[in-house]
Amino acid sequence: MKKNLLFACMLMLCISTFAQSNQEKNLPGYKTSFETNNFWDNWFVSMNFGAQTLYAEGSTDAKFGDRLTFMPALSVGKWFAPWWGVRVQGLGGALHGFQNNGKTMLHKHYGAVHGDFMFGLLNFFGRYNENRCFDLVPFAGIGGAFIGSDQSFTINAGVQARFRLCERFDLNLEYSGIILDDDLVVRGGFPNDGIMGLSVGVTFRFKNRSFKKAVSHKQYAELQSLTKAQEAQIQELLRRAPDTVVKIVKEEVPTTKTDVEYKALPTTINFAFNSYKIDATQEVGIYNLAQFLKENPDVRVRLTGYADKRGTQKANMYISEKRVNAVADMFIDKYGINKKRVVKDHKGVSSRYDKDEWNRCVLVEIIK
Repeated sequence: MKKNLLFACMLMLCISTFAQSNQEKNLPGYKTSFETNNFWDNWFVSMNFGAQTLYAEGSTDAKFGDRLTFMPALSVGKWFAPWWGVRVQGLGGALHGFQNNGKTMLHKHYGAVHGDFMFGLLNFFGRYNENRCFDLVPFAGIGGAFIGSDQSFTINAGVQARFRLCERFDLNLEYSGIILDDDLVVRGGFPNDGIMGLSVGVTFRFKNRSFKKAVSHKQYAELQSLTKAQEAQIQELLRRAPDTVVKIVKEEVPTTKTDVEYKALPTTINFAFNSYKIDATQEVGIYNLAQFLKENPDVRVRLTGYADKRGTQKANMYISEKRVNAVADMFIDKYGINKKRVVKDHKGVSSRYDKDEWNRCVLVEIIK
């Protein structure tokens, strides 16, 4: 039963490929591959309030309490992976400088904006856990500040302790430092002026704060090896003597006419996330189906494009149409199937399979 074995082999290829690609490995974050999320995923906004103090000439002569001032800070950023992200933070307030051995206080207003690289320490060295209750996040960056009419280039760094409250909200405790030019109070003394701050705040996470694990390089190599072995099995089946497999002749009553029923398992051509490029490991399925169509000129093929649940409805309709067109073009242009025998449709989001990544596919069905 050549063709039944052929379709069964193709089905086993799809099942084993996805089974291996979804194995959970207890690897640290930096050894784990993650799928690239959509642009609008993993954004956050934070609002912090705390205290700050200026370190400049004469600061150590004053009482520490007199040096403290109120510090508000607003941040907007995005995590590109579980262990790294970027943000833009704006902060400001008043600063207290001192002269005459701490007897004269200078009250100055300032504002600063800087961009930071953020490093999720526990998600980097530990196993990724999207429900992690605590993470330690060092950060560093550059920016600019203004104090009255003066401007200054700034270098800033610090560490943030992040506590997960729920799906959307985090509590964060942040200790930070900023290095500025040496002329806030008077030039000389300290090589640079600095601002140290301690604040507490709340972070709001926008759509989809989690990350999805992708197939690692090692897993991909194993899949490639498995695919080659199963392709060899398929080629061995193709070399066997022809046998009547797909055509089943049913004689319900004695008659001079026989009814031919075509039975073929639906198969899928699967795609990577947000892609309509046909992978080389999937083309063997299209090749075998094209050979079947050539051997059976009275049947057609119906192609239905699908997408997973991620992304907007418009984007999913677009990508599912692109996928079905890519498969149809390969049938027609590469393997010479008449376009009248290729029926195309696209549905956008699919819930056909419980595993959402399986829904990134074109479903192929043999029809009369």
